[in-house]
Amino acid sequence: MVTIQKTNIDQAYDAALVKAQQINHPVLLSMVEETGVLDPLSFYHAGGRVFKGERFLWKDRDQTISLIGAGSSYDLSSSMKEGERFFAIEKEWKRFISDAVVVSREEWPGTGPLAFGGFRFDSANPVSEEWTGFNEGSLRIPRYMLTKAGEANYLTVNVVCLPDGSGPSLQQCLKERDRLLMMASEPASHEDPGEMSAEDIRPLEWKQSVRNVVDRLKTGEMEKVVLARKTKVSFSDEVTSDFVLDNLWKQQPDSFIFSFEQEGSCFIGATPERLVKKDGEEILSTCLAGSIARGRDLEEDEELGRELLDDEKNRYEHQLVVDSIRQALSDDCKRLSIPDEPQLMKLKDIQHLYTPVKGTAPAGLSILTLVEKLHPTPALGGVPRKEAMQVIREEEQMDRGLYAGPVGWMDAYGNGEYAVALRSGLLKGDHAFIYAGCGIVAHSDPDSEFKETQMKFRPMQRALGGNLI
Repeated sequence: MVTIQKTNIDQAYDAALVKAQQINHPVLLSMVEETGVLDPLSFYHAGGRVFKGERFLWKDRDQTISLIGAGSSYDLSSSMKEGERFFAIEKEWKRFISDAVVVSREEWPGTGPLAFGGFRFDSANPVSEEWTGFNEGSLRIPRYMLTKAGEANYLTVNVVCLPDGSGPSLQQCLKERDRLLMMASEPASHEDPGEMSAEDIRPLEWKQSVRNVVDRLKTGEMEKVVLARKTKVSFSDEVTSDFVLDNLWKQQPDSFIFSFEQEGSCFIGATPERLVKKDGEEILSTCLAGSIARGRDLEEDEELGRELLDDEKNRYEHQLVVDSIRQALSDDCKRLSIPDEPQLMKLKDIQHLYTPVKGTAPAGLSILTLVEKLHPTPALGGVPRKEAMQVIREEEQMDRGLYAGPVGWMDAYGNGEYAVALRSGLLKGDHAFIYAGCGIVAHSDPDSEFKETQMKFRPMQRALGGNLI
């Protein structure tokens, strides 16, 4: 990758085009400039007017960075299975950015060449009709991207130069950029999808699956299995990601918020759980397992929090996740720091047991290497992983798609962040599928676990327009 701090952009474009002709392969020209303050949702909405079905949005739970992409300059995808899909994406990504020409004053994290997207939860599971269009790994390098990092605002324009000179010209892209910025200066608007109705999918069969898993766990065959289920929500009109994002932005400020449009569908949600973050050499992961409802007042809320901290079943489930993440990161990270006791993470509808894991990575370590080792954690799959995944395939009778899989971003400078795609749903025209799961151990009760999934559905139900308190 060649980074140029000061140059004429026409010269940079010509250099990238010549390079593409020399190597007979597409070359990315990425131009980054600081820009004025732009509202992320307005930029996202403007992107939909120009690039419907080719947008993404990401906001981290710490309020440190937001990424909004419009259009596609280059798609990275893999149909390979298991760990090979991460390797295939990583190989293509490294090759593509190694030839890139970047025009930027500094290497600002989250700017320039950046790929956003996600991976299916289980590549061994058959793809259902609802998830058609999403590959085993699907990531996008946007044509235009707004990066909000603290008080700073950056705009990245990505132009792919082809060996035969075809494709959009530099002037076309810059004209399109100006049009997009003009529209983004206007307030975001959205259409209400109208009346909604919800239908639980196979609720009685799911409870029976919990009973089946509990019976197997009692024999000592496994320690934990996570079972998920889904609800179909229908509307009188089309439900748009603009409408849902606006609600999530207001209702879930302390969560990771994401949206990823792909071939007429949109995977969208607000998840509390970080899988892994890489900021230079610093690594941060999250152990999040064990949950209970929020209280109706402060006294009840604190009492429920103490109950969760003292609950043997939830503490056991949480410790399985801590041990798994420690083992997954210990080979690649130095100086791992893990607190001895969990703390509480309190969200709008639910509170979780939470333990942060910090470490230092060697130079050059890819975030996808860590994603591959961490996914799925026991909070999403089970213990032991291989046996639990097989039970999930047998008992869920459902394609999770990107639900509970890694979703996030990586830039050309070695930074990135992936979250676990919980509290999420798939938008398709006038209906949506929303997903939730819970950890099953030997003492689990089917009715209690069913109620827990109902509680976990609430953030997405509310974002879809459900009248919930």
